[in-house]
Amino acid sequence: MIRSTFCILLLLNLLLPGHLSASASKMITLTVPDSVLSQALDKSLPISVDTESSTLSGAITIVKISNLQIHDQGISCRIALHGDDMHLNTEIGGHVIKLKVGSLQLDLQCNAVLRFDPARQMLYVKPVISDLKASSTAAQGDIDALLLAFLNNREFPVKMKQMEPLIAETSGKTININMNIVGIHTRQGVLQFDIMPQIQSTSHSTKKKQKNF
Repeated sequence: MIRSTFCILLLLNLLLPGHLSASASKMITLTVPDSVLSQALDKSLPISVDTESSTLSGAITIVKISNLQIHDQGISCRIALHGDDMHLNTEIGGHVIKLKVGSLQLDLQCNAVLRFDPARQMLYVKPVISDLKASSTAAQGDIDALLLAFLNNREFPVKMKQMEPLIAETSGKTININMNIVGIHTRQGVLQFDIMPQIQSTSHSTKKKQKNF
């Protein structure tokens, strides 16, 4: 869902003047305002959170994102989480015991730092959580501290899907523009994508010759 959201944002910004620019090195810079990112994330909700852990199990879902702001150091927002069928896995006397917690409603302030790996086309989102407010249908116990430790300062990977090429037909050639993401950065008020285009052309006569063989 997040990958498709990025493609939607790209198309929107291609149509909006002033958001797309090219440098002398042929790098394309795409900037997404925080208001547009907020709207796109709202359309993507709910978002499942990976809960792979030896001490915690269950389904955690992001159900609301509010007050999203982008700044030079990262992205800050308020996040509401919902947990279903939550269990704490603890070891007593050499035996693993599952303690049922039940359902959870979490509200927290999140300041996220982004890191992009261009070789793997992977965006890593590392949240720093503060002001955690929690409620559950079962005894609270140490669930607050455990969830905070589980989510805080952990990098969550988001795979960036290869962007569809732009194709243009001329009288004698087909032009393919493949665009590869080489950088993702945060700046005040915007999320910036650095894109390197690769242009290929194929003559129609060459296509016809290839079909004949």
